[in-house]
Amino acid sequence: MRKFLVFVIFVLVVVAVADRGLHYAAESEIASRVEQQYEMSSEPEVTIGGFPFLNQAIGGEYGRIRIVTGAVVVDDVQLDRVDVTARDVTAPLSDLMTRPSVVADTADAKVLLPYSELQKRLPEGIVIENEDGQPRMSGDLALGQYSTPVTADLEVAVEDGSIMVTPADIEVGQSRLGGADLVEDLLALQVPVPEMPFGLNVQGIEALPNGVEVNAEADDVQLVGGSSPAQG
Repeated sequence: MRKFLVFVIFVLVVVAVADRGLHYAAESEIASRVEQQYEMSSEPEVTIGGFPFLNQAIGGEYGRIRIVTGAVVVDDVQLDRVDVTARDVTAPLSDLMTRPSVVADTADAKVLLPYSELQKRLPEGIVIENEDGQPRMSGDLALGQYSTPVTADLEVAVEDGSIMVTPADIEVGQSRLGGADLVEDLLALQVPVPEMPFGLNVQGIEALPNGVEVNAEADDVQLVGGSSPAQG
């Protein structure tokens, strides 16, 4: 009986080690494929949920896979981070190592667009900085032959495939030309939404202290094996 128990424990340990090893190998393979597909500077962090992993691997179906990337350049626009959670994922283990294809029924994501991308499109001398936890435009704005200090909060929205940035609570220093209406026109931005990784569709947007966070989702998502968007 004792020998049998030792044998059972040995088998369980072997299975557990194999489970964790295969789990790590699958995560690494997906990370490598995503990095190549989107020409990233470093591999994303991939987490395959669920335990034990072997059951999912044998069936080729996974409840949840999360992918968190570093910087990604799409359509000449840098995205600081893409945090996507894919659900009901199909990825046969044999295919994953030879003909990689990872498809999810649904996915939702948070995509961070840094303020540096918006600042590029602002008039010279205007920067976007974090002030008391809120993004705020400030600087010296040229108005004709003169310049005047201005500050403004940011309001963001998505309309017709573009990120709309509207200054609010504008404060204008002394100037011989123009006023708040002119400043609002000069500081307002319309930035085309870059093609989202993984075919994600934008659902909403929010101005955060460190950038514009885009909420996105998609159905029938090709995480690995599909064509990547144009790179910058």
